[in-house]
Amino acid sequence: MRLNRLDLTRYGKFTDCVIDFGKAVAGRPDFHIVYGLNEAGKSTTFTAFLDLLFGMHPQTPYNFLHPYGAMRIGAELEIDGATHELVRLKQRSGSLIDARGAPVNDALVSGALGGISREAYRTMFSLDDQSLKDGGNAIMQSKGELGELLFSASSGLAGLSKVLSSAAEEATSFYKKRSSSTKLAELKRSLETLKAERNATDTFAAAHAALTASYLQAKAAYDGAAGELAEARTRHTELTRILTALPLASELARLLDDPAMQADLPRPPAEWFALLPQLSRDETRLQALLQEKDRNIDQVAAEIDSIVVDEKSLSIASHMELLADGSARFRAAQGDLPKRRLVLAEQETMLARLLTDLERPGDDNPQALVLPATSTAIIGDLIERRSGVDAELAAAEREFERTRNTLDSLRREAADAGDKTGVIDAEALARLDTALARLTGSNLVSRLSVEERARRQQQRNLDGRLALLAPWSGDLDALAATRSVDIRQIEIWRSQATAIDRRMADHRNRHRDLVTDRVAIEAGLASLMASGTIDDSEANALRRERDNAWQVHVGTLDRETATSFEALMRRDDMVSASRLAHAHDLAGLRQLQQRSAENTAAIERQAQLLDEAQSEYAALAQTVAAFLPDMLITQDDALERLATLESWMGRRLDALSAQDDLHQADAAIADIRAELDRYQSELLAGLSQASPTAIDEKKLRDAPLDVLVAATNELLARHRADSDARARHETSVTDLSRELTERERDWRQAQAKAEAWQAGWREALGHTWLSDKAGSVAVIRDMLQVLAKLPGILRERLDMAQRVSAMERDQAQFRTEVAALLSQFDDGGSADDPLSAAARLLERHKTALRNQQIVHDKQVELSNLRAQRAGLVTDLAVHTARKTELTAYFGTDSLTAVAGFLDQAKERERMEARISGLREQIAQSLRASSFAEAEMRLSDTDIHGVEHEAAELAARIEDLTDRARDLYAEMTRATDKLDAVGGDDTVARIEAKRRTIFLEIEELAGRYLTLKAGVFAAERALHSYREKHRSAMMNRASEAFRLITGGNYSGLATQFDKDREILIGVAHDGGSKLAETMSTGTQFQLYLALRLAGYEEFAAVRPAVPFVADDIMESFDDPRSTEVFRLLGEMSNIGQVIYLTHHWHLCELAKAAVPEVQIHRLP
Repeated sequence: MRLNRLDLTRYGKFTDCVIDFGKAVAGRPDFHIVYGLNEAGKSTTFTAFLDLLFGMHPQTPYNFLHPYGAMRIGAELEIDGATHELVRLKQRSGSLIDARGAPVNDALVSGALGGISREAYRTMFSLDDQSLKDGGNAIMQSKGELGELLFSASSGLAGLSKVLSSAAEEATSFYKKRSSSTKLAELKRSLETLKAERNATDTFAAAHAALTASYLQAKAAYDGAAGELAEARTRHTELTRILTALPLASELARLLDDPAMQADLPRPPAEWFALLPQLSRDETRLQALLQEKDRNIDQVAAEIDSIVVDEKSLSIASHMELLADGSARFRAAQGDLPKRRLVLAEQETMLARLLTDLERPGDDNPQALVLPATSTAIIGDLIERRSGVDAELAAAEREFERTRNTLDSLRREAADAGDKTGVIDAEALARLDTALARLTGSNLVSRLSVEERARRQQQRNLDGRLALLAPWSGDLDALAATRSVDIRQIEIWRSQATAIDRRMADHRNRHRDLVTDRVAIEAGLASLMASGTIDDSEANALRRERDNAWQVHVGTLDRETATSFEALMRRDDMVSASRLAHAHDLAGLRQLQQRSAENTAAIERQAQLLDEAQSEYAALAQTVAAFLPDMLITQDDALERLATLESWMGRRLDALSAQDDLHQADAAIADIRAELDRYQSELLAGLSQASPTAIDEKKLRDAPLDVLVAATNELLARHRADSDARARHETSVTDLSRELTERERDWRQAQAKAEAWQAGWREALGHTWLSDKAGSVAVIRDMLQVLAKLPGILRERLDMAQRVSAMERDQAQFRTEVAALLSQFDDGGSADDPLSAAARLLERHKTALRNQQIVHDKQVELSNLRAQRAGLVTDLAVHTARKTELTAYFGTDSLTAVAGFLDQAKERERMEARISGLREQIAQSLRASSFAEAEMRLSDTDIHGVEHEAAELAARIEDLTDRARDLYAEMTRATDKLDAVGGDDTVARIEAKRRTIFLEIEELAGRYLTLKAGVFAAERALHSYREKHRSAMMNRASEAFRLITGGNYSGLATQFDKDREILIGVAHDGGSKLAETMSTGTQFQLYLALRLAGYEEFAAVRPAVPFVADDIMESFDDPRSTEVFRLLGEMSNIGQVIYLTHHWHLCELAKAAVPEVQIHRLP
């Protein structure tokens, strides 16, 4: 199958986007790169391709621009040589249609894909950064096992090793021989625990009835004792209440008889108790504050009268700014004027010196000497360019001479040089180079080293296997001639032996049990016989004797026979009476006799069965011994012989396998050496043809291969060096000829520039007063530097003269203004010093302002004091009214007396509250509805009788408490015993748990067998896959790995490690490294090489499908990326390859590696 075109009509961020891959062209790589910036939709494109093949997910996230009903993907697919226009819609059924809208069966696509699923396609025919990492992890987990690596490379299943390991660990967690921590062992322990719990819980009915009766008896005794204790505690509580109320009643009587309760005292309002302390404090405080306010008012009024405010001086305020600013400017000018005049004189001196330097001393108009800015700039630019022009001219002339001399020297060397090397056949040299390249690329030397090292290891392995066969001795032919048996047959024999051994153990145990029963039966018979019980045989014999005696007596009818008959008859009657008296024992005797007969027969049968089982066991042991060497038959037991046979067969098979491996290694080494000999002959012939004079053929004929390779490399290197030297010489002559022309042109251009500068210099100085000095650039440069200072000096001199004039003008104006103010305010002072006069005026104004503010503050203070005094007078009037109210109520004239009356009233209220509380406590203690009822009950109470009864009840309650505690303990023990019996469904629940555990064991055992069988089948399948694909895939992967690693590794090889074949990398220097010990990056590259080889292996047996890679080379450097692109290009010759990337430099590398690659840009 091939993708010719992908139409992203309405999908994700795309609308009417088409990626046209075109038709495949025979003989050209079918390699395509889809390039787009980040977030351009590369992953969306790959998902759209998968949705086209397998259908859109019901909850696809790519509907953020187009709704589900509008989503549409189209494509042109080439299947089995036919072209199909297909469209995939977002709907539940019939989502695949053709260009006309007719439904298309999904079998068309799934058949072309071989029926694989969406996830299988992603794993087998696509690669991304995560799958590379998973592949590297798979190499670590498989420890380089060849079969797993080849299978994971072909299928893309990087987690195969982890899955197999997890399955094996899960199986081992259920059962492992002689392990006590497995799930099966844990379940067996649970069964034992439940069995013990059931035995402890399950009790006979008689025992349960006895425990129930004990529990009911203990409960009745406890209930009686508890009731009696409750009655005693109730009566004791009632007596305690009476005894508690009696002291309260005594205190109530005492309070009622107190004289304070009998006094006739008025009841003041409640707020007076808090008001009295405040009135006592305010009486003294208000009078003292009123006197203090009067003193303060008189003092402030006197201070106001003593202060005089100068109203005339206050009018100076309108001239304050004039005096302050003028004083500051006058003082500043007074300090700066001498300095400014001195600076002005210095600037005049500097100007005169500068004019002298310009050779214009005494010039009356120095401003005219200043040049315009444009002229100064032009002259300065010409001065700066002069050095460059001169340097350029000198350098051009110097380079022109140097290049001409060098070219002449090279031409003389070429003319003098002769052919110092011998004649070399170029065609033979090319064949020699090709042969050396094929030898280097074939990695035969490294393979020979690896195979020889592996052969030595296999020889040691064989020796070790043969040593393990002791005490058997002999050669390998004799070992191969020994009889062998299949492992399955050994397992069958072991099962048979185990079954027979189990039967013998069962027969022995049954025989032991029967013998034990016989001893018990004989003991029972002896006991019954000792008790006088006559068995049926003795009674029947006695009855026969009696009947015989009767027959004799009837025949003779004499005394002697009669006496004999009578004696026998009496004896028979006695036996009958005895048997009738022991009828129960007689029945037991008959039962024991019957059991004795059955027991004897069973013992004989078990002995017979045991003999048969032992015969079968011995025959099986003899069968097993036939397959063992005589020196290994040291035991008679069949199971032990089977263990010996199994060990012997394993060691025998290991030794024979090691012999086969050694033979294979010898064959591989012989093949490699034959190939190396062919290469050696080819190199020797090539050396003789290429340079017969430079090569000693006779010396090299017997030389080893590495010497021939070194000689070949030396010859090739010498030829390349000579060719490179000639090419470099010709290139140098050509370059110098071209350079000489350029140097001559540069020299002439530099001369033209010098002449143009000279003309510009004369023109620039012709319009200035410097024209007479145009002959010297240095003089003009120095005069321009001096002239550059002139504008600044002129500007500073003018500025300083203006400042001096302004300061002098400000001082004169300030003197005039101060003199006018002095005359206006009649100061009387001198105006010669304007600063002192201004200071006096300012001080007069400050003093007047200060006095005015003081008077204002004192007036405000006086107003506040008078307002405070008025408030105090009001408070004192209120206080006097409240005091009069309290003293009049109690008929006194002082607050002290009122305090005494209030204390008496408070004490009376406290006693009344206590009386009310006592009455309530007494009623509550006796649980009476009112105090009167409680008082009546207390009056009828015999105090001594109550105390006596309460003491007796306290002692009785203590005794009853101890008895109730003991009875409760007995009842609790009876309850625990009854609960432990399990009269409920405890036994049934325990049995249900046991059945559940049995079911769990059955389920886990099935799972265990499934896992073990699956792991075994997978390992065998991997072994078969390795043997089938190792040759072709290994060659492809080895070459791909060499190219991807840039020659750091010359290829791949394999090595046996016990029962595994592991993968190793062969370094360019002949060393080797296990796959699991490689660096992470190298493991990624190894997995990539295996995946590429796996794809080629797949495409070799069935039609290829598009292979998609998504930016897998972000961590690769440019050389390795180039080699990967080259490999992808080669792979595209057998199937379409599409690479998605957002790195443009990778597109350029792909073009360099595969010029025919097609690059498609995403919008």
